[in-house]
Amino acid sequence: MENIKITNHAQLQLHIMHLKSKKLSQEIELKHSVKEFVYSISPLSIVKDSLHSLVQDKEVRMDMAKVGLNLGANFLIDKVVGRSRSIKGFLSSILIEKISSSFINGNASSIISGISKIIHSGSKSS
Repeated sequence: MENIKITNHAQLQLHIMHLKSKKLSQEIELKHSVKEFVYSISPLSIVKDSLHSLVQDKEVRMDMAKVGLNLGANFLIDKVVGRSRSIKGFLSSILIEKISSSFINGNASSIISGISKIIHSGSKSS
């Protein structure tokens, strides 16, 4: 703490104004630091930062795309063949799912690039 010699009333008022200004700026800085801290420990921000780092990894993106393609194919197979309708439907849907998943896993990069070309050409024409 600083030792200042105050000799008159005007100097005292000036020093009080200076201290109030300093206090206000420190409060603003403290509020900002607390907000940053709360944001950094927020579960949403932790998940968000983790997903951003995962998405930047090329292998993870490819694995996520394969999973998405398999889920989409399984959904379509279930809707078309009708897994719950009969035993034949159930068995045929399992067979088709196995064949499609091996096809997707073997050709995932070409399927993904084809889908991205379709999406990009569709967005350019809009």
